[in-house]
Amino acid sequence: MTEPRRWRPIDLSLLLFILAVAAGARGWYLLDCADGGRASGPIRVQDPSPKEREALVRNLKDNGTFSGPTPLATEEERTAHVAPGYPWLLSLARLSSESDRTVRWVQVGLGALTAGLYFLFARRAFGSLSVATLAGLFCALHPFWVVGAAELEDGVLASFLLALALWLGARAGRSGGALTCLLYGLTLAGLALVRAALLPFGFVAVLWLLWRCRSLPRGWLFALLAFLGFANALVPWALRNYQVTGEVVPVVDSAWWHLWVGNNPDTADGPEPAQPPRFLEEVPRDQRTKRLADEVIAEARKDPAATLNRRLWAGLSFVFGREWLRDPSPWQPVASTSDLPSWLAESYRTILIGTLLGMLLLAFVGWRWTYGFWRESMPAGLAAVWVPLPYLLSHAEKLVGPRLPLDGVLLCYAAFALVYLLPRVGARLRKGAASPSTADSTE
Repeated sequence: MTEPRRWRPIDLSLLLFILAVAAGARGWYLLDCADGGRASGPIRVQDPSPKEREALVRNLKDNGTFSGPTPLATEEERTAHVAPGYPWLLSLARLSSESDRTVRWVQVGLGALTAGLYFLFARRAFGSLSVATLAGLFCALHPFWVVGAAELEDGVLASFLLALALWLGARAGRSGGALTCLLYGLTLAGLALVRAALLPFGFVAVLWLLWRCRSLPRGWLFALLAFLGFANALVPWALRNYQVTGEVVPVVDSAWWHLWVGNNPDTADGPEPAQPPRFLEEVPRDQRTKRLADEVIAEARKDPAATLNRRLWAGLSFVFGREWLRDPSPWQPVASTSDLPSWLAESYRTILIGTLLGMLLLAFVGWRWTYGFWRESMPAGLAAVWVPLPYLLSHAEKLVGPRLPLDGVLLCYAAFALVYLLPRVGARLRKGAASPSTADSTE
């Protein structure tokens, strides 16, 4: 196992440079292309939020209740069908004037911190300043993240929390640390509360650290703190959900709804149904989950081949977005591109598609070549498997919102692949994990 690189002035200088580049790219996009943060801009990379989110935000702001319309009810009710993190953040922002603009500029800051966190993660996981710098710059200039900073969706916040969890996990898995392990558990819980589909990753990431702590001095204490941080952050919301639904629901009670949507043979536009299923109209609330589960199981037994085919398309939609699979010219502007500079209006599709293609190809190669660092980079490997899994089992979206948090991991692998190919700097990476003296001598 490699020892952590010693901090030197050049490390700090590169970190600050990456933060500046990331903030500058996102700030420029908001100023020049999104009316200074007052609009979402003409390009979208995430699906617009469902209409019920505005009701959730309004009720949170007005009376502090998490209630609104749901896909399974015709009237507003206290609900647990979506993760509460991002609506709660928006409700806090609505207490001030120009709240949407404030949220967008906060997302600029979070996006810059995300790039810095991936610099720190790659530096610690691979012991290479070259990989860390390239990964940080990739994240700083990643066009999907730059565009996403102007959208009032949870992609920026989820990406930041995932990056923070990976960095804390890399630190905790190497040397433990009471505060690090506690923050690791809290961050994973916060990630699940922002995007419920990432709850399975949170569980697995905590279990990995518990197992890793067996070989650390005072590992039992670090494992306990990580578990308590994760559990205690979820318990208050789970207790609230039990009072509302009468069931043990850690984050949301809509898991079977999404599984049913992804296995629904009668679709309107993609996997989502044109309207809520009629067979649930007369079903009491406490029996909806069981009825949806029965429908999903019956459909899988009825036509296993079609079920597997839908899983394949869900996986492709997670990576490319459902629109890309139907239209060879995806990411059509949602407004006039007159707000964009002329060079960007003519080339933004090329930039997005080229970035996606290059990222996927290099990430696959880089993931294979990081085997020599599998212990140090294990949190990223877990994310690469467990972040997509809920979407593969259910459904993705028209655009690439579900994939955005995972892009940081893919960009780290892509940076590793490029540095790995360099004659001198890549020599140390080709040897796998090495001692700190070896790492310092080659960088």
